[in-house]
Amino acid sequence: MEQDKKELCTIRIMFPVTSDEQAIEYKRKIAAILSEIPDAQIQFSLMSGRPTIPTT
Repeated sequence: MEQDKKELCTIRIMFPVTSDEQAIEYKRKIAAILSEIPDAQIQFSLMSGRPTIPTT
């Protein structure tokens, strides 16, 4: 039996927040939007300071 060929979509979003609670709330909203995709995974992290965001 031939297996379906699947591709992986990766989106990286970085934005400033004023608190951990605000970041967690945004993560919950994003998770709710992606809940219709059964295999969706979210990698969530908080970093101190302002990371350098590359420009294209």
